[in-house]
Amino acid sequence: MKTLLAAIAAVALLAVAPFGLGGYETNVLMMVLFFVILAVGLDLVSGYCGQFSFATGAFYGVGAYTAAIMSRDLGTSIWLHLPAGAVVAGLFGLLLGIPALRLKGHFLAIVTIAFQTIVYLVISQWTSFTGGQVGLTMPNAGPVRIFGVTLFEFGSLRSYYWLTLAMTVICLIVAWRLIHSRLGREWVAIRDDETLAGAVGLDTTRGKLTAFVAYAALAGVAGVLTAHSLRGVTPDDFTIWISATVVAMMVVGGRGTFVGPIIGAAFLATLPEFLGKFAEYKMLIYGVLLVLAITLVPEGVVGRWRARTSR
Repeated sequence: MKTLLAAIAAVALLAVAPFGLGGYETNVLMMVLFFVILAVGLDLVSGYCGQFSFATGAFYGVGAYTAAIMSRDLGTSIWLHLPAGAVVAGLFGLLLGIPALRLKGHFLAIVTIAFQTIVYLVISQWTSFTGGQVGLTMPNAGPVRIFGVTLFEFGSLRSYYWLTLAMTVICLIVAWRLIHSRLGREWVAIRDDETLAGAVGLDTTRGKLTAFVAYAALAGVAGVLTAHSLRGVTPDDFTIWISATVVAMMVVGGRGTFVGPIIGAAFLATLPEFLGKFAEYKMLIYGVLLVLAITLVPEGVVGRWRARTSR
């Protein structure tokens, strides 16, 4: 009950935050929400299922470019882009999950890095389809109507922020339900001992594939939200550095803890705002924090805190 009340209070606080903040601060909060979705999605496949992945940026980009290309070629709205981005990214996740059936550890990590590189090269070089390095622009998301009544227009930064907040809450609820379902328990069994999980009758193939699909679909949703809020996409928004940043967020916060990646995302996404002139070295700082976390606190901040309280 305390956790539920804390979650409700946090969502309410975030919902009213734009009224007391400027445009820049609201943008930072929105970026935090994007990274929360990405980090929680990665935690499903890495923290709970034990499959390494450095392809978050690729799925993030697939979702964003799905929205941008559909908007350009079909004139569709964000309400179609959100499910379409999740489905297309999920299909790519299924494709990447196939090697996970045979590969483990750093071998799988290398494959995901290769996949990330391939996706980046495609969206940056296929100029006629993706716009190349110039990218694609996005129109305004348009009004929200119910039974012909316009509730509000997507004409302000606040409206995009509230949509992002609502979708973040939905993604967290979906992730929570997956983790606490039979499927989530299968993921944990595969992570702890895949051979034993298969020996007792669990379908490890289904488990790993569904983990990759769920992870990719959440990243696709984040990509659609990013494309619309930024009113466009460029390849440099979806590089391997995004993937590395999300990995750092998950590890620093705590893998397989659900709350850990959220805390890690909030911390690392806002950290550059406090670095001042050293913000340009943020990737170096992220790398140092990642090494320190793996060396000193391998279970992450939340994992260490839970271990101490359990004693």
